[in-house]
Amino acid sequence: MTTTAIVMMVLFMAAVWGGLAIAVLSLNRNPDHSSGVLGTSAGTSDEELAAMEVQ
Repeated sequence: MTTTAIVMMVLFMAAVWGGLAIAVLSLNRNPDHSSGVLGTSAGTSDEELAAMEVQ
């Protein structure tokens, strides 16, 4: 491998792993259950949704 190829590989690996780290940190700060499509709207708690399930 040439020096250029190794440098490019390291840069792209840093971009991919850095993006993953940023995504994980972002999800920890803003949990999916409070930032998703329904968010914290009325009637969207686990208990209320479970009560609506058809048996």
